[in-house]
Amino acid sequence: MKEMIKNLVFDLGNVLIEWNSEKILTSFEPEKERRQLLRQVIFESGVWHQTDKGELSLKEACDEVLVQLDDSYHSAVQNIFYNWYEVVEVYSGLQEQIRLWAEQGYRIYILSTTCEIFYRIEKAGLLPIYPLLSGYILSSEVGVVKPEPEIYQKLLKKYGIEPTESVFIDDIQANLDTAAELGFETILAERESDNILAMQDLLQEKGAYR
Repeated sequence: MKEMIKNLVFDLGNVLIEWNSEKILTSFEPEKERRQLLRQVIFESGVWHQTDKGELSLKEACDEVLVQLDDSYHSAVQNIFYNWYEVVEVYSGLQEQIRLWAEQGYRIYILSTTCEIFYRIEKAGLLPIYPLLSGYILSSEVGVVKPEPEIYQKLLKKYGIEPTESVFIDDIQANLDTAAELGFETILAERESDNILAMQDLLQEKGAYR
């Protein structure tokens, strides 16, 4: 007999808020050749990943990129690092549904490969579910990223969660594979409306939690 679900664990990017590096680059740099250079020095160089792993702060990463470019790129670089969330979609429909699930008694968590930008996103009002959270784990704060098992284990241990009573939704299959190996139910994030339906179907299958 499978366990009843009590914990709903959400990734951040492409689950609660859109993450699209090409959209971000295009929003802040209209010229194709200049975008390609920005893509290389920010996303392909490993600098961005270092912020996610907590090896560089946002400021340190931004400064590291800026010294490689002439002044004409500085505005775009600053915007990409600090303001990218202003140009992507917020999945407010899912976040509203999460509020309803929280009211039904489900515990809500975030498990994300991200840096301190998380707090800027929240302060900007783009994470209305933040006050509902029973907890969250950010990769930059624990020094480990998905799909490494350790980051999931940190969530389980810190909040006393049983993986067999939990569902994890993420947009990357490798991240779900690790979660499944640990005992989580998993959902591959696709369109927002599909994600809501998939979660509703799973919770209905498992029985209402009270």
